[in-house]
Amino acid sequence: MRHGATGFNEDDIKAKIYDSVMMKKLIKYLLPYKFYVIISFIMLLLIAVSELAMPAITKIAVDEYITSNKDLIEFNSKNEQQQFIEKYKRVKFVKYSHADKFFLIFSNHKLNFINKQEIADLEQQNNLFKKVTLITNETTNLELLKDTDIKILSNEFLAVSSAELFRLKDEGVLKKEQLRRIQRYNINKIKIFGLILFSIIVAQFGFYYLQIFMINYASQHAMYDLRRDVFAHVSKMPLSFFDKNPIGRLVTRVTNDVRTLDEMFSNGLIQLLQEFFILSGIIIMMLVLNWKLALITFTVLPVVYILFSIFMKRSRIIYREVRKKIAKINSTLAESISGVKIIQLFNQNERKKSEFAKINKEYYEKSISQMKLFALFRPLINSMRRVAVAILLWYGGGMILDNVITLGVFIAFISYLDRFFEPINRLSEKFNILQAAMAGTERIFDLMGNKPEDFRIENHQKNGNSFLGEIEFKNVWLAYNYDDYVLKDISFKIKPGEKVAFVGHTGSGKTSIINLIAGMYPFQKGNIFIDEKDQQTFSLEEIRNNIGIVQQDVFLFSGTIKDNIVLNNEDITDENIEQVAKYVNVHQFIDSLPGKYLEPVMERGATFSVGQRQLIAFARVLAYDPTIFVLDEATANIDTETEILIQDALQKLMENRTSIIIAHRLSTIQHVDRIIVLHKGEIVEEGNHQELLAKEGLYYDLYRLQYQ
Repeated sequence: MRHGATGFNEDDIKAKIYDSVMMKKLIKYLLPYKFYVIISFIMLLLIAVSELAMPAITKIAVDEYITSNKDLIEFNSKNEQQQFIEKYKRVKFVKYSHADKFFLIFSNHKLNFINKQEIADLEQQNNLFKKVTLITNETTNLELLKDTDIKILSNEFLAVSSAELFRLKDEGVLKKEQLRRIQRYNINKIKIFGLILFSIIVAQFGFYYLQIFMINYASQHAMYDLRRDVFAHVSKMPLSFFDKNPIGRLVTRVTNDVRTLDEMFSNGLIQLLQEFFILSGIIIMMLVLNWKLALITFTVLPVVYILFSIFMKRSRIIYREVRKKIAKINSTLAESISGVKIIQLFNQNERKKSEFAKINKEYYEKSISQMKLFALFRPLINSMRRVAVAILLWYGGGMILDNVITLGVFIAFISYLDRFFEPINRLSEKFNILQAAMAGTERIFDLMGNKPEDFRIENHQKNGNSFLGEIEFKNVWLAYNYDDYVLKDISFKIKPGEKVAFVGHTGSGKTSIINLIAGMYPFQKGNIFIDEKDQQTFSLEEIRNNIGIVQQDVFLFSGTIKDNIVLNNEDITDENIEQVAKYVNVHQFIDSLPGKYLEPVMERGATFSVGQRQLIAFARVLAYDPTIFVLDEATANIDTETEILIQDALQKLMENRTSIIIAHRLSTIQHVDRIIVLHKGEIVEEGNHQELLAKEGLYYDLYRLQYQ
């Protein structure tokens, strides 16, 4: 006795922003492609490092070679020079010496760390020179500046007052070209730093390319595997599952929800890590450059944190509502498109239009709410950025005037501050991607958590693949919903090769018996035997391989006629296909088509008549050569000419097979071996056509209704 799986009826999203359990299930799909993820992660780190490096390089270029930010102290002995270095260890000095003179070069703003009295003494002794420019020790430079106070620092460098250089230029003593020649060393250094920045930008392009390619490569493969597993799982679910779940919702699981996971892996999770790396790196770099200025600038962060927290909370609520509405839209669309013929036949276009408009409006209103939230959050964050810049200008500008920080430090702070708020803005987008992915993950793994049918493959290997065709029901009870039984204490036995028909009013349980024979639904009580063995000892694959069913509403897949006959069975040759088609009287119809057996089939075979679809279904069944043949009211709506072809094909199909026919048209079953009459889920009569007429029971009444 099989037990059915329970489906989910409400599309309620309860996922957290981050769910470690769900993430572990997802990571399993990325593990086979971990090499690409690792490469992507390394590229991410390199991108973060390069982003942090560029403002720092700009700061060095500005302070060391663009602005006159160096001071010079002259000493008469190496001992004095060394004592000064030891005294002011917090100041970074560069030592030079030439002849009997010794020099220290240091950043101008470091004067704040030197005793003011000592500075005054050095100035009085003319040993302190502020804002000097280093130039190369060349004969040309010495000649151009022969009337200027030059300090020879070493065989490589000279030092000259920056103010003196610009005075000589302004007075016309030095031409522009001569000044550029004098400052060639600094200009070359600036060019080198420009090339370094350009190289970083080029390298960043490569890092971004590899990072995006690698993570997308891994993501696409992982999602391919997940989508394949979800589809395989859904295809193995029992029919009771599909009774409870709209097709549109299941399609959303395999398409939209898997797509959100792809977005998370390719554009969300890795980038989220990158933003955190960059944010952390910016904070550290700003603190290293000047912790006081950094802390003053960070005064806006509590407000940013509060805004972000409020945004996350509100966004999560609105986002859940948006996802519910879009799932409802998908379900409604799938149902309406599938039933479009009925909608048009019963002139329900306007009503359906109104229903969809209502659902669409609900989705629109929730989407507008989400948009308003984003429209408010972005300007607020940008306003906080402007406030932070204003604080930096106010406090940092004063620090420049007080010679506490350099212009390069200030420029670096501006650059870091601008980069700091970009990740915060992007985090809001990544937050939605992550939330969508977690919600999608919850729904996907909730779907995959439903227990599929037990195909019992090991039983298939044990029992082989061939049936004799004997079927026996013993006291079988079936309920689709709890205790609402549609079959009640059903018992009968069909011998191998016997032709048996089931008749009865609509809802009497005829199709339910077929469903139980094919193992489509679980039954609650009794036993079913095939070839005197319990049905449970056979695999579902084995059972269905031996049963060929033709239903009243034949389903044809998109593809070709050949595809619909062989159903991907490569063992069925073209000769076999044509042979069975001729046998069931469908070859002439197929041969008249432009593409013949390769003629395209539209969705559900909409371009073919009911009878043509039935004949193709007969060919499909015969191609698989089943032991048990089932005809489920297949001739209920067929024209007379087609019915003659079908009846002939039917007689051929039933030869040497256990055959079960369900029909309302009693003319199609008068020559079967036995007729079983059902009424309200119970067997009320049994016998051949003449015997049942003689009883003048329910079968007799049905017969009179059709022929009188």
